[in-house]
Amino acid sequence: MRLVLFAVVAFSVAASSARAAPTDAYTYDRQLGTIARETLWQAVSEDARVTRREVLRVYVRCYRDKGSFEQAFERRYGRSARRVVAYYAGGGDVHLRRGTCANVREFFRGRHTVLTAGAYAILLHESLHRQGVTNERIATCLANTSVRWGAEWFRFGDAKALRARNLAFTYTRLYSHPSYRMGKPNCLALTRRNNWPEFR
Repeated sequence: MRLVLFAVVAFSVAASSARAAPTDAYTYDRQLGTIARETLWQAVSEDARVTRREVLRVYVRCYRDKGSFEQAFERRYGRSARRVVAYYAGGGDVHLRRGTCANVREFFRGRHTVLTAGAYAILLHESLHRQGVTNERIATCLANTSVRWGAEWFRFGDAKALRARNLAFTYTRLYSHPSYRMGKPNCLALTRRNNWPEFR
């Protein structure tokens, strides 16, 4: 499977000349949107006093196939989508390849691998951009640590949740561009001191 890099794109709304993807090129997955929002809310410590209402809704576009995802990205940005697995382009939508969406669903069916935990972290990474986190390295760190809280919320148990978080870190180490990486000890130290809303 060729899941290599998160989208290496700026988080600006596309130029008005870019054409939107045809609506039959993707479907919205409401369940993944709910999972992303709930996970981000669960990841905030109680001391931060962030309400669920303050976490913006996420609308997850799961593209029908490789071609529809790549054509939509290339129309928008004018460059190859070959190494892109997901992206955020402003507004409420996050854009995921079909395989990324499928791997997140597999994660919640209990199949915890580097690829499924990585896909879940990718969903969270793009959802953090939707919340206003713009720094790639910080968004990746926050997404990886949030995998744990989402897995606990879904009642996988502490040990499985920690393992899932570690698998997400492994995915980042193996497949992500260096500009997206933060060492696990530094990331854990950062997230012990700060909640993701502080990075908006």
